[in-house]
Amino acid sequence: MFLKQIRLLLLLLMLMPVGRLLAAGDTLSISIFIQDVVSVDDVFVPSDYALHPPYPNPFNPDVNLVVDIPQTATTRISILNLRGQEVAILENRQLAPGRYDYQWRASGQPSGIYFARIRAGQFETSEKISLLK
Repeated sequence: MFLKQIRLLLLLLMLMPVGRLLAAGDTLSISIFIQDVVSVDDVFVPSDYALHPPYPNPFNPDVNLVVDIPQTATTRISILNLRGQEVAILENRQLAPGRYDYQWRASGQPSGIYFARIRAGQFETSEKISLLK
């Protein structure tokens, strides 16, 4: 409702000739009061575990990972090389439900294919990522 009122006010101000609104030397002041407050109950809680597609992909040197955790779980987020060796651990602790953002800086790693992996509770998945230098 609030956004509709703002849009209507802005539309009226844009359509009305300035000469009819203000006389020479006059000023226009608009005050907007926002009364909506986001409560803790409105925070996003995912319904399923997910490792969203990493971006950018291919990357150099940073890649972003977004992970959804629907329930409290011990979570390990790591990066593996093609041999299956962990080259980085981004998270290894108990996480509360929510969406988490991570960034891996691979500046010390050679170009190639890597895998971003998440293990949380009984859930496990991975996404292929390509480092191009």
